[in-house]
Amino acid sequence: MRIAEQIPHDTFRMVIYVTDKHFMLELEAGPMRQSYRYSKEVFPNVESVKAAITPEWLDKVHDHFNSMYADWKQTL
Repeated sequence: MRIAEQIPHDTFRMVIYVTDKHFMLELEAGPMRQSYRYSKEVFPNVESVKAAITPEWLDKVHDHFNSMYADWKQTL
């Protein structure tokens, strides 16, 4: 797995990795990290992955991060 591209963003650290069969989008904010796998059969290049990263989708991901963080803090 190697880094294909880092995407600047105000909230997340966003990195796209490439493997033989997939692109992996890794999002990180604070202590939380989440990754999403994109099949090269459906997303043949980095640009197609980037096109799938919409502001609306990122808002939903941000909500998930907030929930994960709240759950994590509760266990401490």
